[in-house]
Amino acid sequence: MRDADVEPVSQFIDRTLGPGYMPADHLRADLARATAPGPDGEPVICAHVAVGAEGRLVGFRVAFPPGRWSHGRGDGLTPSAWPAPLEGCGYFQTIVVDPACAGQGLGRRMSMEALAALRRLGTEAVITHSWLESPHNSSQRYLKGLGFEAVATYPRYWEAVDYTCVRCGRPCLCTAIEMALAL
Repeated sequence: MRDADVEPVSQFIDRTLGPGYMPADHLRADLARATAPGPDGEPVICAHVAVGAEGRLVGFRVAFPPGRWSHGRGDGLTPSAWPAPLEGCGYFQTIVVDPACAGQGLGRRMSMEALAALRRLGTEAVITHSWLESPHNSSQRYLKGLGFEAVATYPRYWEAVDYTCVRCGRPCLCTAIEMALAL
């Protein structure tokens, strides 16, 4: 992901997750946090976009390296259940795939790219919050397929986020499953 992707990604997220979930200024700040100097001093970017036919944006993943995050979008963390301390953990913040492209492996490919970037940065583990109410439980199923394990449950996790959820409106009443992956 690059700066030029910020506006189209923000609009894409408005359409897929709900208006206001990730405004452009918030996404721009997330892109900066998702970028860290690698072992060779070159920037390692842990945010990725998927582009389909005719250059159409069809997916987005942002992850944060250790030391570049302290919480997710909602309320709740269980560091005592993680395979590494916070200082060694990266975070999978947001992933969105165009529903028309679901089931084609785009989410997995973007996540594998993010995991490779996090590994280059010496990340010990990755934490995330999975959307329990995702269609067909796709969020948790794909994370389990990557090796993540559930460590905690947070009802109404995104309630304080100022956006309109595509499932339940405002406020969001969805449940998060906190998950961890040891690297």
